[in-house]
Amino acid sequence: MCSSDLWTVVDWKTGALPDENAAKARAVQLAAYRLAWASLSNSPLASVRAAFHYVAANRTVRPVDLLDADGLRALIGAVPVEPD
Repeated sequence: MCSSDLWTVVDWKTGALPDENAAKARAVQLAAYRLAWASLSNSPLASVRAAFHYVAANRTVRPVDLLDADGLRALIGAVPVEPD
């Protein structure tokens, strides 16, 4: 891969466009996909973009504030765990 290569991970959605809260939750999934592709392709995270494409609406949405690995770890770490 050349340093100028850019990737775009696209998550195709067949359902309706989500409301704001659902869109934020889906962005976590997309951030994980983006991070996974960067790792699998041995690419810098900055060279991997990500988007949702909502088929029924024929609309592509590119969240601009996707979490990186540290952000995903922090989010997961903040999930409360019930004691056994």
